[in-house]
Amino acid sequence: MIKIQNLHKSYGNTAILKGIDVEIKEGEVLAIIGPSGSGKSTFLRCLNFLEKAEKGIIQIDGEEVNLENFHKSQAVKLRGKTGMVFQNYNLFKNKTALHNVSEPLRLTKKISKKQAELIASDMLAEVGLKGKEFNYPVALSGGQQQRVGIARALALNPYVILFDEPTSSLDPELVEEVLNVMKAVIKQGRTMIVVTHEMEFAKDVADRVIFMADGHIVEEGTPKELFENPQNERTKRFLKNYLSLHNFGGVGI
Repeated sequence: MIKIQNLHKSYGNTAILKGIDVEIKEGEVLAIIGPSGSGKSTFLRCLNFLEKAEKGIIQIDGEEVNLENFHKSQAVKLRGKTGMVFQNYNLFKNKTALHNVSEPLRLTKKISKKQAELIASDMLAEVGLKGKEFNYPVALSGGQQQRVGIARALALNPYVILFDEPTSSLDPELVEEVLNVMKAVIKQGRTMIVVTHEMEFAKDVADRVIFMADGHIVEEGTPKELFENPQNERTKRFLKNYLSLHNFGGVGI
């Protein structure tokens, strides 16, 4: 179980997250959609302490942090429950695909180099990159680099995988290969939180969808509820604009 209570995050005098409350069940796939600047990516980054929120409680698989009063060791334990897939890959350019996956594993799990590389090799094969283990990022396509990023998250075997707009930096023809890998991961029953602009993907694979705007959760529901019968005017406007730009089907406005 993941439980977030009253999460607040600001940059200077600008409030980004304004009291986020959400629960995610184990094995659930939660998609988060919304306009740019709504706080979606900041929310993910607060969950694994890439950003520190000022207020709220984060609970993941029994580890809990009260952001107004916690010890660094608590944050480290909670971060260990998460794996992150970034929109810009965040790979080490001077390391091979194998080492991009194995090095974080060695650092966090304190296992041997040999064992870490065996796990990394298996994970790369799982995302369709068998034979690319010794390629450097410069020799990989954007889609392949993102699949290395997914393999890196899978290797850590986290309680939840956080996907921060994983296809937004990809050319259109490469988007499908990454989405297919994500669909395969979903079939494993993993808990996932996916910030995405891929509405069809969210509609097809999510158990629940959240629409965020202006630092708030405006509306949430099943994909059918949110996409086919949105209740909030802000949600309706967002989906209508998306529909006009992308010819997205199945939206009841």
